[in-house]
Amino acid sequence: MTRAVTKPVAMKQMLRFVFFLFLTSVVAGQKQSSLAAPRLSALKVTGTSRYTDKEILAASGLQIGQLAADGDFKEAVQRLGNSGLFTGVVYSYTSSGASMKLELQLTDIDESKLVPAHFDNFVWFTDDELVKELQKRVPLFKLLLPITGNLPDRVSEGLQSILSDRQYPGRVDYLREGDDAGGALHGIDYHVEEVGIGIREVEFPGASPDQAALLEAAAHSLKGSEYRRTAVAAVAKFDLLPVYLQRGYLKAAFAPSNARVISQTAATDSQDRAEIEVDAIVPVAPGKIYSTSGVAWKGNSAISTADLAPLIHLPVGEPADAVRLLRDIENVSKLYRSRGYMLVQVKPDTQFDDDKGAVHYDLNVVEGDLYKMGELEILGLDTQTTAHMRAAWVLREGQPYNADYPNKFRMETGKLLPRGVQWAVTVHESLEKDKTVDVEIRFKQQ
Repeated sequence: MTRAVTKPVAMKQMLRFVFFLFLTSVVAGQKQSSLAAPRLSALKVTGTSRYTDKEILAASGLQIGQLAADGDFKEAVQRLGNSGLFTGVVYSYTSSGASMKLELQLTDIDESKLVPAHFDNFVWFTDDELVKELQKRVPLFKLLLPITGNLPDRVSEGLQSILSDRQYPGRVDYLREGDDAGGALHGIDYHVEEVGIGIREVEFPGASPDQAALLEAAAHSLKGSEYRRTAVAAVAKFDLLPVYLQRGYLKAAFAPSNARVISQTAATDSQDRAEIEVDAIVPVAPGKIYSTSGVAWKGNSAISTADLAPLIHLPVGEPADAVRLLRDIENVSKLYRSRGYMLVQVKPDTQFDDDKGAVHYDLNVVEGDLYKMGELEILGLDTQTTAHMRAAWVLREGQPYNADYPNKFRMETGKLLPRGVQWAVTVHESLEKDKTVDVEIRFKQQ
């Protein structure tokens, strides 16, 4: 009986001992595994002049203290390379016991391949506020973006995150800005879609009350229109700046516009987008008034200074009207073209005397070659009328070309055209390599 009782007890003790050994081995294995797995203890960045170690660490996706292996470093290198900001990303690492140190050698992309980011209608933020929030989400963003790579997309995602976090409406999109002719890119424009942002009023900080009244009249097209910085900038350049330039404020400048949100309504079933009303704020720095101290002609020989001077209206001692000057220069160019100098250029060289508030203009004339009348072609008329038109054309081949003559010819020969018909007339001038001008006049019944 004693043996029957003690045998199970001995077996239980043995099982407990085996289980204890198993747990001990597991714990020991875990400790050994933990000791063997290296952790990233430091990151050193070389080669880049634009970014700090901290910024590169944040952009790489790595964290100091994390378990790290070669695969993690390869992913970090790919992440940095895909941004488009670096032409080279090389990594190396050293390990000592349970710690690992990573070194990244970067080669910055040339600055000529970076373009500025523009924020067109983020009316809830100033630029500084938006950039600060954006850099929390996109550590490599520093106002300039690469033409290639995925950083522009990351910025777009960051901007969308900012709107979502603040529960603002709209979808972020962007356009690459370039010349119409397909030339080089000069910026990336970020804007908010699926939201209507209308302008209620326009303010001009920096303008005097008299100037503000003139600016408000010139900016009438903005009221009620969609707020976009690009549109406001175009109005500032072509409609507002002349208000200053024609009054002698030759260094007046408008800063990029801002907006103040006045009201906001959410999208509804009957209204598929949120509607926001803003006041556009267009800061201006007028500068001082400059008076004309003198005008000098340079480079003209085909037409005398005595004949050119009356075409320029810049009275000495009066505020310089830069808008009138441009019109006057165009009239000078027309005079030259009427005498056959088809490629004439008149370039004003402005010399400022800030102490005296004065400006002196040198008008540099590049006359170019003398062009003569070439071939005349009249199209769209019957044979008899064409013959009458040719007979009425008095500018003969070989004579100095007169660019004013075709329009004068149209006005004087209208009576030769068949009656009872409305005629559309187009004139095309072709400048040839032999310094002649071929003229094509096309008549078309309307």
